[in-house]
Amino acid sequence: MDNPVRPASDSQDSGILVPQIAQSFHLLPISLIVNLAIGLILAAVLWNAVPTPLLLSWSGLLIAVTGARFLTLRAFRNAAPKSESDHAVWMKYFLAGACAAGVVWGLSGILLFHPSSFPHQVVLAFVLGGMVAGAVPLLSSVRHAYGCFAIPVMVPISIRMMWVGDQIHLVMGLMIIIFGLAMLATAILVHRLYRDSEKLRRDLFSSIEVEQALEYLVRLDSLTGIPNRRLFEEELDKEWARAKRDHAPFSIIMADIDHFKEYNDHYGHPAGDLCLVDVAQAMHHTLSRPGDVVARIGGEEFAFLLPQTDLIGAIAVAEQIRERILALNLPHDASPVASHVTLSFGVSSSELASVSTPSELIRTSDIALYEAKRSGRNQIVAAPKTASVLVAEPRGWERGLGGSSAWPIYRPPFI
Repeated sequence: MDNPVRPASDSQDSGILVPQIAQSFHLLPISLIVNLAIGLILAAVLWNAVPTPLLLSWSGLLIAVTGARFLTLRAFRNAAPKSESDHAVWMKYFLAGACAAGVVWGLSGILLFHPSSFPHQVVLAFVLGGMVAGAVPLLSSVRHAYGCFAIPVMVPISIRMMWVGDQIHLVMGLMIIIFGLAMLATAILVHRLYRDSEKLRRDLFSSIEVEQALEYLVRLDSLTGIPNRRLFEEELDKEWARAKRDHAPFSIIMADIDHFKEYNDHYGHPAGDLCLVDVAQAMHHTLSRPGDVVARIGGEEFAFLLPQTDLIGAIAVAEQIRERILALNLPHDASPVASHVTLSFGVSSSELASVSTPSELIRTSDIALYEAKRSGRNQIVAAPKTASVLVAEPRGWERGLGGSSAWPIYRPPFI
């Protein structure tokens, strides 16, 4: 059997059921207090005009219904429902409470109607009209709730007025009916306004989430899944400003896959793409601090941002990355450097005397990367702090080869 298709209005309201019920129960204390206060005032006004047993019975019924609705409110708060199905159950309780309150106030139009005192009749009609009008903002958010309350209130007093039979009572009864219909139409409009505003709020929130997701995606490299050049440049400016403000070191690493063109020529571009993904993900997982960033800024070129890291620390990070890539053991038979994929690194830091801007930081690391390639690849070259010549060997820092280079070079133990 086919499932019945719900009306469009129901499907629209179902999307905002949770905020509807939450809003209604949030406003319910106001309704309960107003109902009880006005009921007690009305009983005091009619104390000598209406038989005491009827007045006490009606007042007791009002107190009982108000107390039951208060217990429902307390249970709702304790339950703290989350899902839409849970809220659908609580909506039934809310509607039952609204209907019960409407029946109680409707009974007042019959039980408390003074047969001969026109002033008391006017007071009763005025109070019931005020209850109907005041319920519009409190009950209109939930579909049918206002009708469940207002119709039982308006119908008995209208009939009772017109039952008297004279012209003035007929006119008053008719006016109460017209007023009630106007309030029902107003409640429908308020409900639609609430529904549309809630839908607009959800659409706006959804569009903001989509926009944030798109903003995030445009800063990711579509192939490797790590940040791209755009995010790298944005984070570079932010981290540079933060480093200067905090007087903290800030280093970057430029890395390039050795002889990657030959890799593509030998294995094909699909294999080259897979190689890039493996290398990028290995780099990403090597970084352990939340503030560190690795980005793909070119075809086979990568860049690392290392806040709160000096030059020596950046060299250590570069060596960890180099060893992580070697551990992948990606074959590269077309490389004259090694039989597997290797990388060359250029390192620079804001603590260098020659670096005073982000562009100089990039420039010095690029030059260091070029030097690493010129010196044989699969190694790490750091921009020099001074004009002295340093070559980093596996067992420590030693004086360079005859002072022929101005770049600190870390030569790995295995090439």
